[in-house]
Amino acid sequence: MAITNYSFDTYRVYLYNSDNTYGQTGVINCYQGSTFRGSLYFYKDGASIPASSKTASGYLYLRFSEKQFNDIMTTLREEKPLNMGFNDGNKWGWVSTSQEPVGEEES
Repeated sequence: MAITNYSFDTYRVYLYNSDNTYGQTGVINCYQGSTFRGSLYFYKDGASIPASSKTASGYLYLRFSEKQFNDIMTTLREEKPLNMGFNDGNKWGWVSTSQEPVGEEES
């Protein structure tokens, strides 16, 4: 069971109209500097969401319900450093922050 974890420091958001044939409502591309690390895909609530995956090149394609979009955007705007990860064994993907002290207020 291999786990891939990348830091990223910039992102680009795309929001799609209802005519998207893949059922995606949006995507967030994540970069470390100018290096593409992967994408966070968002699918309509109730849609069948494909499993997250990792390409042969190591790019992560993580898939979420659109109801998670606002929480993930809040994390991207308010936290740093950020990571994205993938577990090859169970096909789980995630976005995470670094370890923070308890009770630390955001500035």
